[in-house]
Amino acid sequence: MDDKGTRPRADRSAKVKDAIRAAATAMFAEEGYHATGVRDIARTAGVDPAIVIRHFGSKEGLFLETMSLPPVWREVFDGPVDQVGHAITRLIMSGREGGLGPYAALIRASDRPEVAEKLRRALIEDFVIPLAARLDGEDAELRAHLFTAQVQGLMDVLAVRPDQFLLDTPADVIVRWYGAALQRTLTGAP
Repeated sequence: MDDKGTRPRADRSAKVKDAIRAAATAMFAEEGYHATGVRDIARTAGVDPAIVIRHFGSKEGLFLETMSLPPVWREVFDGPVDQVGHAITRLIMSGREGGLGPYAALIRASDRPEVAEKLRRALIEDFVIPLAARLDGEDAELRAHLFTAQVQGLMDVLAVRPDQFLLDTPADVIVRWYGAALQRTLTGAP
């Protein structure tokens, strides 16, 4: 604090940026990229739309910055390799009531080249490379790509093109079956 009892400008700026980021993350996940406007985000964050643009450059810039892989996903990938299939399926199933919104927002906005590229890059950098590095065998990279495709498939039928049968199936049943399939892809064992 300075001698007037106010926060320094940098602290206020960081707080405003965090409020914008939080509002955008929630709105993009719930409404999607196309239905969310800078003014809507600004109103929710309690700032002027010009402040949003000053901090993030554009709606697209804000979208790309806010739609990223939560840290909990990295924790799962850093866990024991022989449990990753079940752990990632459990994580996906825990998000099926709305926690997959950022993924769905990215997929729905992937008609924009920058968004499609971010998604492709994120899948490679956040899924394929870390997994392939931890796997044995000549086909480690192939298995990491196949695993990533399977993960996307499950998230798609839960969040993008909902399959009501799977939405109604108890999570533990899907974790048991799908987790085993993912694990076989990674390590050749259930």
